[in-house]
Amino acid sequence: MSKRSLALCILLLAFWLVAAGSLSWQHIAAGLVLAFITVWFWHDLGPQLPRLMSWGEFVQLMRCLALLVYYVLQSNITVAKTLLFNVPRVSPVFVVMEPPLKTNWGRVLLATCITLTPGTVTIDVDPKTGQFIVHALSDEMAISLFYWKLIDEIKTLETYRQRRTAYVVDTGGAYGPDSRSALAGDSGTDSH
Repeated sequence: MSKRSLALCILLLAFWLVAAGSLSWQHIAAGLVLAFITVWFWHDLGPQLPRLMSWGEFVQLMRCLALLVYYVLQSNITVAKTLLFNVPRVSPVFVVMEPPLKTNWGRVLLATCITLTPGTVTIDVDPKTGQFIVHALSDEMAISLFYWKLIDEIKTLETYRQRRTAYVVDTGGAYGPDSRSALAGDSGTDSH
């Protein structure tokens, strides 16, 4: 078992014990068995697991989180004003926006940030076009989404990650959406 697999197994066991809320031998034994089975079952995903972040990526992620905290606090105040004093008036609206994000994880990160911000909820993200459908509590909240600096920060984070993956060396492994069928010699027919 590699160091990475062992570390993942320990993390899964720790999560299991925290979720169980007990340190009895039964919980520890069940957690160990499940952690080892999980690591063994997913061992072929090793090359696809993310590596440690570079310092630049970490700093950029912290900038994104700081901006998210700022937007959450700002939206909390706006929603409180709307609900307590009706300023601005509640006028629920759906908006369609297409932020200039290229990767699916960047889109998912933005959708999560929008949903975490009070007064806005991401309804749908089209993975092909990158269009977001967002529900907002008022026109003001909907319009402010188009000017979020967080979108630019996520785009910069995407750039950092793309630069890093550009230097990955291909080891000849068949790791992709069809890796199991490619490794098994399947010609693409589905036996299910």
